[in-house]
Amino acid sequence: MSINVLNRRVRTLTLLTMAVSLGLFGCSDNDNFNGNIDDGTGDSTYAADIQRTEFGIPHITAKNYKGLGYGVGYAFAEDNICSLAREIVIAKGESMRYLGAEGNENSDVFYTWYNSPERRSGFLGAQDPEVIDAVKGYAAGYNRYLHDKGVKNIEDPACAGAEWVREINIDDMLALYGKANLRGGLSNFVKQIAQVAPPASGIVMGSSRMSSPEPIAESDEKFDMTTINVLDGGSNAYAFGSKVTGTDSGVMYGNPHEPWEGVQRFYEFHTTIPGKLDVMGSAQQGQPFINIGFNKDVAWSHTVSTAKRFTLYQLSLVNGSPFKYNYVNSDGKVEQRDIETVPVIVKMPNNQTITRNIYVSHYGPILNAKLLDPRLPAWGDANNVVYTIRDAASENPRALNQWRSMNMATSVGDLVDRMQKILGLGFVNTIATDRNGKALYADISTVPNVTREKLVACSADAGAALPLLIAADLPALNGSTAACEWDTDADSPQAGIFGGSKLPFLIRDDYVLNSNDSYWLSNAEQPLTGFSPLLRRDLLPLSEDAAPLSLRTRMAFTQVLDRLSNKDGLGGHNFDLDKLQQVVYGNRSYAAELVLDDVLADCNANPMLPLTGGATIEAKQACSILNNWDRRNNIDSRGAHVFREFWNKAGFSEYTNDSFKVPFNEADPINTPRELKITAQTRQALGDAIAYFQNKGIALDASLGELQYVLDAGKNNQHIPMHGGYGSEGIFNVARGAGVNEAGNYIINNGPTYMQSVTFDSKGPVVEALLAYSQAGDTTRPYHRDQTRRYSDKKWIRLPFSKSEISKQAVGEVIKLRE
Repeated sequence: MSINVLNRRVRTLTLLTMAVSLGLFGCSDNDNFNGNIDDGTGDSTYAADIQRTEFGIPHITAKNYKGLGYGVGYAFAEDNICSLAREIVIAKGESMRYLGAEGNENSDVFYTWYNSPERRSGFLGAQDPEVIDAVKGYAAGYNRYLHDKGVKNIEDPACAGAEWVREINIDDMLALYGKANLRGGLSNFVKQIAQVAPPASGIVMGSSRMSSPEPIAESDEKFDMTTINVLDGGSNAYAFGSKVTGTDSGVMYGNPHEPWEGVQRFYEFHTTIPGKLDVMGSAQQGQPFINIGFNKDVAWSHTVSTAKRFTLYQLSLVNGSPFKYNYVNSDGKVEQRDIETVPVIVKMPNNQTITRNIYVSHYGPILNAKLLDPRLPAWGDANNVVYTIRDAASENPRALNQWRSMNMATSVGDLVDRMQKILGLGFVNTIATDRNGKALYADISTVPNVTREKLVACSADAGAALPLLIAADLPALNGSTAACEWDTDADSPQAGIFGGSKLPFLIRDDYVLNSNDSYWLSNAEQPLTGFSPLLRRDLLPLSEDAAPLSLRTRMAFTQVLDRLSNKDGLGGHNFDLDKLQQVVYGNRSYAAELVLDDVLADCNANPMLPLTGGATIEAKQACSILNNWDRRNNIDSRGAHVFREFWNKAGFSEYTNDSFKVPFNEADPINTPRELKITAQTRQALGDAIAYFQNKGIALDASLGELQYVLDAGKNNQHIPMHGGYGSEGIFNVARGAGVNEAGNYIINNGPTYMQSVTFDSKGPVVEALLAYSQAGDTTRPYHRDQTRRYSDKKWIRLPFSKSEISKQAVGEVIKLRE
């Protein structure tokens, strides 16, 4: 028998198993698991040994990168085959063809265009040979599982019997990576790119016969950019150095806050190529290399960075020629450049197709500006401009190379060198520590090389829209001149991005942290300054690095300072793993600590509160409950839901001074702004929150765990109570969903993902971790919600790294895959 894998014929597949009890773990405690990966099959195209440990974590040993990818792909498919198969369908632009009502035409148009054969070929050509081997291996491992299982035997209801579950190849993997690359850039503009409408036939651009354009908003207004989610994501990370750990080694904690489904889904695994690689942690689906994790010397995590990965460009169109724009080249000569029309053919059910057009300038795709904000000029009105976008992340093929390199780092300093050299991270900060007791914060990632001076010069004298876009935190430049092209540094591996030496990082002996605020403050004693505004959350004011911190960042700092002073009452003044875990699972509400005393003082003095619509409500009972609330979002906390809805309905922006008596002070950023102004709006917000739950029949003193939970689809949608809360409340431990539902409950499907707390001893890494949603998306697997229940109970899992640790936690037999 033979099967077709990666478009070539291979010999019969063999599946060998060997019991754990056969002495495969008989070496010293500090050696890692190493099955006999040769076993007389040295000429195998792919070979890997897989040993699962408790909670379904696979430990994969291979003799090369092909085998490494092969083992990871096989293990992931066992637990999540539907998830990856579905994501490939979307990345290939085939959701309308296969996913029915869940399909999206705009997405299909965009990804069919973006993941073109030419782009995939260019991406592949930029990969290290070891990366190509690992990616091919991953596809082969996925296919091996599919062959062994049989498509007809898939039990997961998410794709059982679906025609779109099929063998995959390297092109499918490249499409997946292409989609993932766009997280901070073009993927936020899919609708605006796919729904561009060029001028109607017969309209003469720039002609007085055209109707007057809608006026641009006054300069003190901001455009509404809620249609895009450039910074939609989260994460917390701490790194502590030897000065505060009480040992010679560092301690770190990381928790990326991500959706629980889709391309961002994390998976835990451990990979070993004896003598070359030994690393454990997690990676997003389809990735053969650890994205967040640890080896024997270094541990790191990522948080979503505030840096902008793109700029918009305003093009000045040629009068009467809507598909041409004026461009002053580097020699000072005016050119007329073309806007290219790219027909995109999208496959539909029943062998049908549709054709839509994408329009492209030399910068990148044209945008439908009206879908960004209706006050922006349309392509074809009397402004005679059109908007296009250039995305640095879309030009970056180095992410896989970067993570493979990071997996082999030997210290924090070595990690910095590897990141500065490759510059492959697309949208994240890095927070790390090492066994030498150093702590690192870095935003060493792909950022357009646009200085403050260039942003000022290239947004002036080009109409009112550019300053307004910048005020809305979208970097926008004049696209009619070469002077506004991105610069390139001598140490940059990619045209148009900052070199590693121009990007912020900080190494300390005490601590660094990040909770998705800008580079400016990762340590209260050592602000970072002097970098491009494109690295910040807020572009304005262009000359200042300092800005109000989010409530979650203020909570992150407060927890550190309270621990170092023992204000938290946990004893001592250091961060070991136990104290760290107590801190991060404390679930303190910074918003409540900041404003609740002010709210309660007013409520006790004036308990009759106004409601929307003009009625009033008596609030004595509610305020008594809030007074007794522990101001935390633990499962047994009572009253947290009332405060949450008050905070949401009050409409506060955590970055503004307007609601507080004491404004933001750069000299005291952790404690300002503060002292809430009690207004008719705040009083009504509390009244409405109370009435909301009373109308739902929900007790005001209900515990949070009664209302906030995860559904276990594998066990008839049993409720798993969930602690944590919203970042906008200043809850460090973020847990969120689509908001409160009709019944008044909070169904969690976003927030905590792969959490790791790491330190080092003489034998190696000491790690306790959790994957909040568990290993398997497949609801029929035993690993579907096992870690979720453990997370609910605040019980960590000690990760096995050495041979003896793996032996003690081993589940089942070693799977010896050969092909």
